[in-house]
Amino acid sequence: MDSFFKEKEAKVVVVDPSGAARTLLTEFVRGLGFSDVTGVPGVKEAIGMLEVESVNWLITPLMEDQNENGMKVLKLFCDHSSLRDLRVTFLLEEGEYEVLPDAFSKGLLSYHMKPFTKDSLTQDFTAFFERFESYDWNSALMAASYIRDIMMEHFRYEELLSFERKLLDLFPGHVDQMMNLVPPLALLEKEEEALSTLKQIKLIDPDQDEKITELMEKYLEGKSIADIEGDAINFLHIRKVLVVDSDESVCNEVKSCFSKMGVEDVIICHDGEEAIEAVKENEEIDIVIHEWRIPKLTGPLFLQRAQDALPSKALFILLSSLIEEQDLPFVREMGVANTINKPLSSDSFTKDVIWTVQQDQMPTEQSAMERKMRAHLDAKELPAAEEIKSRFVGDHSIRIGAKQIIESEFAFYKGDYEKARDFAVEAVKNAGDSIFILNLLGKTMMHLRQFEVALRCFEKAKTIAPLNIERLCQIAEAQSEMGDKEAAQETMEEAGELDPDSERIKEASAKLALNSSDTDEAKKLMANLKAIENVVAYMNNQAVALAKCDKFDEGLEQYTKTLEAIPPQRADIVAIVKYNIALAYIRAKDLKNAVEPLTTASVVQSVVMERAKALLKKLKWAIEHDKPLVLKKAQPAPAPETPKPEGDADEEKPGNVLSSATNTTVVSLMAAVAGEMAAFKIFTVEEHNPKALKLLAGDVRFNPRDAIEREATGGADKAMKYG
Repeated sequence: MDSFFKEKEAKVVVVDPSGAARTLLTEFVRGLGFSDVTGVPGVKEAIGMLEVESVNWLITPLMEDQNENGMKVLKLFCDHSSLRDLRVTFLLEEGEYEVLPDAFSKGLLSYHMKPFTKDSLTQDFTAFFERFESYDWNSALMAASYIRDIMMEHFRYEELLSFERKLLDLFPGHVDQMMNLVPPLALLEKEEEALSTLKQIKLIDPDQDEKITELMEKYLEGKSIADIEGDAINFLHIRKVLVVDSDESVCNEVKSCFSKMGVEDVIICHDGEEAIEAVKENEEIDIVIHEWRIPKLTGPLFLQRAQDALPSKALFILLSSLIEEQDLPFVREMGVANTINKPLSSDSFTKDVIWTVQQDQMPTEQSAMERKMRAHLDAKELPAAEEIKSRFVGDHSIRIGAKQIIESEFAFYKGDYEKARDFAVEAVKNAGDSIFILNLLGKTMMHLRQFEVALRCFEKAKTIAPLNIERLCQIAEAQSEMGDKEAAQETMEEAGELDPDSERIKEASAKLALNSSDTDEAKKLMANLKAIENVVAYMNNQAVALAKCDKFDEGLEQYTKTLEAIPPQRADIVAIVKYNIALAYIRAKDLKNAVEPLTTASVVQSVVMERAKALLKKLKWAIEHDKPLVLKKAQPAPAPETPKPEGDADEEKPGNVLSSATNTTVVSLMAAVAGEMAAFKIFTVEEHNPKALKLLAGDVRFNPRDAIEREATGGADKAMKYG
């Protein structure tokens, strides 16, 4: 959602070579409610402003007689992540209409015809804002409405149908978008598919009868949707659904709703144990619909087990009348996508499911954006998470505390624990001690080795949501680090009472054994774990933290314990730990003792083998020539998986490492997705217009300054100031 249009908070630049026309247009835009409006005579001046300011809306003529023209602004918009929040409106002369398809493929938002008067501007822009509001300020849908008109006017039905299908993929289940498929389908004589689409709309939303009738009369006269047989179209692209409820009538009703949505593969389970077995046997489950009070396995326990077993992209929807207020923090913490109250209403349930899938596909609501960012970070999909973050921190309707929590989570993911702590502390001041802040602070303080503070955070979070097994294990780990073995054991027993078969509890037990220097017990426990990587990563990271705190001997001891506990068949993990031991020696300026572990790491097949070979070569050169070897700034691993090397090393020389601003820009460019910048990456033209190609030819100079580069991080600075 382009909230800067809704809230009239956009920075607007108006271009027109005529001083009178520019003054009229500038004053008119201010009259619409925008206070920050600047008029400039040409596109060149506008580009100069884009280099140093965050501009949200550019209103410009095409200016085809100049090197710097409207089409080249769109080209810059596509090529530079710093312009991601820019929206462009063209003011066209009569003979310039032909460039519009190419312009919309480059991300144009809208166009209006010249010449204009105050009355014509009032009429045009009143219609513009009414249309924009009807699309909930979504620039992709707004641009699509203009594209639709142009394609229909020029009989370009194949291109239009391709575009409408892409939009439906982007906005699955969007009823209006499903209806937009009908005209090009009918005009291309794909009448059966058009009728099937209308039939499905009628099934999932009976309130659409009037619109269906209008489309039938206009495009499918003499036809009837009653004549269409066969399965419904699976427009949500859902492979499998799991329904967990002891009430068979509810299960059947849910199955019927999904059938209308074209989803036939629906698994029904009546108790939690049966459902967990179904989860283990069906990795392609996309949606889980479940009750809170489930026989044989409580809702909280089922939720945690099922989430551990399924990929992070699976959607969980709670369908229950039994959930209580005190359960909600846990439900939110577990990333449940939606909570639907019973009794079940087929129509509203279908709409709720469609909304949930749409928000998962392209989140616009605050809670959906937060959930999706966390899911991406858990799956180590940083570019996708960064894309949502850029919209999140730039949304002025979201409070500053919520933005600080997200900033803290991203800093934690990137291994900048001091920054994560500072953002989290500020978030407490602005948003209170929510379950997310407390848990994040606890994890951050564990990495900073401030175990007492971490324990207090975890314990307070436990009072809000006591059934989180992961948190109980974290509490036990903090107690173990503080030397309180008895308390740690009691906490582990409490966790075991909730779920004695939890893999997370087994991992925590192995960690506690290592902390107690009981390497034999740790090795025995780890031999039976499904993923020993998590335990080794934990111990490896502890050793890294000690080494960085100048506690070299303690860190080395931790590394040694870690190595002793690794099962002999996991030579790849041994190599990674050896690599980090070598880095610790290099940091301590003990280059000779770094040779042996680095040699081992360089000959074993692992993720660090090539890096170890390169570093060993430089290490030997440094020893031979009695030169220092300086480590680059560490880039710690995100969430624990296979324990990654905690840094890299090289000779210290200028230009060796990309600047943070450069890295941010690269990541931001990678994260550009369809629908984020109007119709860019959705709409494509089969045949480019010669005039458009001519206007796009050549480059214009564009050098964004540091201020605008910071905006590539998602507008965090601005959001922190004004959010």
